[in-house]
Amino acid sequence: MDMMKMHGRKTAAPNCSIRAIDFTMRPITAALVLSLFVPVESIAAPAADGAINLAEMSRVVQSQSDRISKLEAQLQSQGLLSLLNQIDALKTDVARLRGAQEEQAHRLDVADKRTKDLFGDLDERLKEIANRPAPAHSDAIRLQSSQSLLVTPAASSPPMPDAESEAKAYEVAHALIKAGKYKEAIEAFQSFLAQFPSGGLAANALYWIGISQVTGLSDFRGAAESYARLLKEFPASPKVPDTLLSLARAQVQLEDKEAARNTLNQLLAKYPASKAAENGKKLLATLM
Repeated sequence: MDMMKMHGRKTAAPNCSIRAIDFTMRPITAALVLSLFVPVESIAAPAADGAINLAEMSRVVQSQSDRISKLEAQLQSQGLLSLLNQIDALKTDVARLRGAQEEQAHRLDVADKRTKDLFGDLDERLKEIANRPAPAHSDAIRLQSSQSLLVTPAASSPPMPDAESEAKAYEVAHALIKAGKYKEAIEAFQSFLAQFPSGGLAANALYWIGISQVTGLSDFRGAAESYARLLKEFPASPKVPDTLLSLARAQVQLEDKEAARNTLNQLLAKYPASKAAENGKKLLATLM
């Protein structure tokens, strides 16, 4: 009877308080967690009296929890590495876009300078025409009356054909730039300088030689030499501020950042109110 009572008695299930493990993590983490769990058979068998060894089970669960934490830390580290790689890629893209922006700004500056030069040349020619002496009709009449027709007003002003020839030669060379024929433009401006080395448009010719060397040939060293020659031979030219900015850009392309900074500082010191100085500040900020 006692034995029957013992066999008929229901053994109460132990009140196990095991902390639940969160399986709502990412698929890869959940897979790792499931692969780490030991088989049920590895847990210590029930004691002879039917009670489960709770201490052993708690130890196993704690061990697996620690391993999961380590794996999660490794996954987080890998995620951080991926994030750093993405940041590096973004930095590369930003640098590329910044370079494209600088190039576009340079092209806009070139277009702006072309327009200004065209109007400047037109103004110079109009001034030349306005300053040209009027024909001396009364003198001619008096000379006619005295039958002395060998001397005419045209013969008394020989420099004018040279000025007209200079303007025409300059316009021909500049038209080649507008047509995108940079190599031919360089040759035309060099021929122009050989004919009119001290002319009023000589500084402009040197400037456009440098621009053509950069834009058409990517010859940054040759352009830097052209700009340096302009600064040396025509220090009072209105083209000096733009030339200093263009020289600094060429020096950046030649990877001579120290020289570029010196050139830009010279531009900011001598021509602080110029448009070139405004663009020079932006370029200088990228070299710090």
